[in-house]
Amino acid sequence: METKPLQTLLMLRASRQAQTAHAPDRRPFLVSRAGAAGMQRYVQTWSGDNATAWESLQYNIRMGLGLALSGVSNSGHDIGGFSGPKPDPELFVRWVEAGVFMPRFSIHSWNDDGSANEPWMHPEVTATVRDLIRLRYQLTPYLYDLTWRHHDAFAPIIRPTFHDFPDDPGCLAETDDLMLGPSLLVATVVAPGQTERRVRPPAGADWRDFWTGRRFSGGEPLTLPAPWGRPPLLVRDGSAVPMNVAAQRFDRRADARGFAIFAPLDGAFTAACFEDDGETEAWRRGDHGRWALSVGASPDRLDIEVRASGQRPPKGPVALLLPQDDGRPITATGGRIVGERAMAAWRCLDLEV
Repeated sequence: METKPLQTLLMLRASRQAQTAHAPDRRPFLVSRAGAAGMQRYVQTWSGDNATAWESLQYNIRMGLGLALSGVSNSGHDIGGFSGPKPDPELFVRWVEAGVFMPRFSIHSWNDDGSANEPWMHPEVTATVRDLIRLRYQLTPYLYDLTWRHHDAFAPIIRPTFHDFPDDPGCLAETDDLMLGPSLLVATVVAPGQTERRVRPPAGADWRDFWTGRRFSGGEPLTLPAPWGRPPLLVRDGSAVPMNVAAQRFDRRADARGFAIFAPLDGAFTAACFEDDGETEAWRRGDHGRWALSVGASPDRLDIEVRASGQRPPKGPVALLLPQDDGRPITATGGRIVGERAMAAWRCLDLEV
């Protein structure tokens, strides 16, 4: 028994070495359910055969946080539950809402009743699930940058709020909230029949509603609306979240960079986003780049500088997304604003870089 973790780790390493030997110029990708601390060097993982139940949804969140704090950050859970009866529409939607913010997103099952968990399993919520998967695609650049940070500096991708706010004792209370990177606070609904979600954003920062741009003070409990398909999501004020703003279809890949900018009423901040080709090992030779944003905010204007750097600097155009109610005029450097348009809930400025 004492050698079992070592045996598993060596099996994972051997599998990765075999994949690399077969296609040395392609980036290996392996997934394993079994392993111990150290497996993050070689594989992505998930939390095993969970059961279809609200309790599983709740405790999967805590399992993911525990894994991340132990160094195993690239993980997820079987959405909808792996075993048991198929989830009802409400539980399925809430599980998808939680899953789109996890490093691993997988709808996977072996249900006792012979059904299979699939995005279209409940026709009455298929459109809702589709839109949540689109949100996942939109957030992929942010998740990719967080994965790079985990590789480069061991920063956990998801983490409890006390990780980023250690001076706030309120963050030590038992909760189902989590931080996705330094910018997003995810408040998953984990009980049936709920249309609102109570959340206490950490003190030490101001916060914005991702969907509306509404401002909140940290440290003050608040209640957020939580209709199906719109998970409660707060953004740390003074953040720029990299996004994929291309229209998504399941028969082809599309990627166009944008940044959702939540600028304070007064102040300055910076943000960055790692970019590479996503498929090859060229990044090991320095063939990657980075977007960098500098934002200066005052009550009557925004000054935004966009820079592309690195051995393989990313290419534009870039969309600057601001909440609809932020009508401050913008001065951009590093590019030229070529148009402004409405995009869903955003005010969108197209920047030619």
